[in-house]
Amino acid sequence: MKNSVKALAALAAAASLVLPGCGSLRRFGTDLAVVVTSPVTVPLSAVYDSLDWGKETPGPTAVLLMPLNIPLHAIKHVAYTFVYAADAVVAPIYLLASITPQNDLQPISIYSLSNGYPWKSEPWPHFEE
Repeated sequence: MKNSVKALAALAAAASLVLPGCGSLRRFGTDLAVVVTSPVTVPLSAVYDSLDWGKETPGPTAVLLMPLNIPLHAIKHVAYTFVYAADAVVAPIYLLASITPQNDLQPISIYSLSNGYPWKSEPWPHFEE
């Protein structure tokens, strides 16, 4: 058990030295960030999205539709998180395939992790456009 942990740590250290600027590692890091923070992100984003209707909508509309919108937005964010989790599961495959910079993969862009928290998400197709 101890030997396998040491071997895994040595392999991770070697990979971090060999692939320091790898976009595929950034993709895996994004996947981990979304999945690990999802217990807080999903409800927070669901409430934030359900109350953010824009300036053209009358004031009480968002509050009146909140009981319906919060569960629907929570389902959306759970589905988005599932996409990131599935991508993290197949990460060992694409990390091996992207050892050279020509095969680099960019992070999935469903969430924008650089625009503050809760992360801005892409609209649900055909419903939020």
